[in-house]
Amino acid sequence: METQAKPVEIRDLEMVFNTSRGEQVRALQPVSLEIAPGEFVALVGPSGCGKSTLLNILAGFLTPTGGCALAGGEPITRPDIDHGMVFQDYALFPWLSVIDNVAFGLERKGIAKADRLKQAQNYLELVGLGEFAQKRPSELSGGMKQRVALARVFATDPSIIFMDEPFGALDALTRRFLQHQLLEIWQRHKKTIVFVTHSVQEAIYLANRIVVMTARPGRIKIDQEIELSYPRVYTEAKFRNYEKLIYDQLDEELAKTFDFESKGVVRD
Repeated sequence: METQAKPVEIRDLEMVFNTSRGEQVRALQPVSLEIAPGEFVALVGPSGCGKSTLLNILAGFLTPTGGCALAGGEPITRPDIDHGMVFQDYALFPWLSVIDNVAFGLERKGIAKADRLKQAQNYLELVGLGEFAQKRPSELSGGMKQRVALARVFATDPSIIFMDEPFGALDALTRRFLQHQLLEIWQRHKKTIVFVTHSVQEAIYLANRIVVMTARPGRIKIDQEIELSYPRVYTEAKFRNYEKLIYDQLDEELAKTFDFESKGVVRD
């Protein structure tokens, strides 16, 4: 039976980093957010606004300095095999074959070798890489590596998937192809997805909610539902309207950032 998607809840989350010079940098102001099971939520905001920090807290890689995050009602305190993560740099094991990379998480779940290889092969077929199962990551293009990363995270059947600019380093055509593949897999399995991106178009194309964050210290500026049916068309008037709305919000935050920088003020 497929694992059911879980909700994510963020309650008054704060994050302060201590620098090597003994200074404090406030990355996140109190942030609160509720994400329903099966939602696809995109986080966008100016560089340095805390998007990736927030995602790393949700994934269990960072401990917040205030507040808490919950998955399925349980506090997130560490990485969990039930919470998948897709990185921009693929994070594949170079010494393993493609199929063994995809099957790695299944081994951690205690699934027998024959079953996990079959399951891994099925997901490789799903992303169009069935014939590359025995290749090493070094033999693949960037887009193919990211398809392996997608296959790996979905193969473990997580309830939640966190994605940190997974297509940011890819060329435009490969990026568009992988966006389409991701949507197909998400619509089939309806996992909860939290997706960080710098691309407003990508966020509108993929997500059913977009959370715009302020310049550092990051907090939620707007939480916008995207009421467009799939598949979405970039040139559609409603798509363009959402694009303008999100860009207007981001432009306000960028203006604040440049204003502070021009005055020589350090935002903490």
